[in-house]
Amino acid sequence: MKKKLIITGASGFIGSYLLKSILEDGEFEPIVLVKSTSDLFRIEKLLEKCKVYHVDKTDIETIFTQNSIYGVLHLATLYKKSHSSSDIEEMIYSNITFPTKLIESAAKHKCKFFINTGTFFEYDLYSNPIRESSKQTPYNLYASTKAGFNSVLSYYANTSALNIVSLKLAAPFGYNDNHKLIPFLINSLLENKEVILEKGEQEWDFVYVKDVIEAFKKAILFSSNSQRSLHEDILIGTGLKVAVKEIADILNKLHGEKLIKCTKEYPCSQIFEAYTDNSKAKNMLQWLPKYSIEEALNETYNLYKENRK
Repeated sequence: MKKKLIITGASGFIGSYLLKSILEDGEFEPIVLVKSTSDLFRIEKLLEKCKVYHVDKTDIETIFTQNSIYGVLHLATLYKKSHSSSDIEEMIYSNITFPTKLIESAAKHKCKFFINTGTFFEYDLYSNPIRESSKQTPYNLYASTKAGFNSVLSYYANTSALNIVSLKLAAPFGYNDNHKLIPFLINSLLENKEVILEKGEQEWDFVYVKDVIEAFKKAILFSSNSQRSLHEDILIGTGLKVAVKEIADILNKLHGEKLIKCTKEYPCSQIFEAYTDNSKAKNMLQWLPKYSIEEALNETYNLYKENRK
């Protein structure tokens, strides 16, 4: 019988890739937790193969009682780059209260592991490369709530037998992403629209979604095989920094026309450098990113092109 894994956030960008990969591998049986109001466009066809619970209508403890859960993959989050006062309650519930209820049940029912999804925004973005030992200086309220839940994880690491791994992601991108820089640029190109960006000297650690999925799978293997109680924070990034203007150049070449131009002055303060030291992921998870920025952008561009309606 296949071991059952709970996946939260499966309707999101990264979660949809992870659900698809787990179903294709066939080793585990995924149990998907979503809200009844979630937009399921990324995973509609996949849900036919899964047991699905609406977490706004079903008590979490009931889900664990009805199923023998082996592990939890927690990707659900409420992200706001900038928040308003009306966002605070929902953000705290989504990023702290809900996952605390989830890990409480996971500990009570003696699950093997709990894999959490964090962000390198939790760290001081001005101390590069960013390491797991870097000072925690959350960039925004979103990152603060993620860091807050990390403190909750410390409690359960000390009081339960759960193996806990928190993957702190750099800047993920890929096809079917949310409304962020790279999909915006690609869609603009495919609509033959000119885009005028700032000078594009910001250098960030952009990591391809397929490499991120491999990191999750390595974390599952690591957590499953560990015979000691774990609580590990692991940064998932390429260890390299790529300038926005370099991304613009690559995409312009793929499109065959220079429609993205980096000429505007910066309107406000910028984070000009943010990249990770991924040596812990290499040593502990045996994980290395496989895609170069050129390969990842080429595949992403072509997927958007092929799937245009």
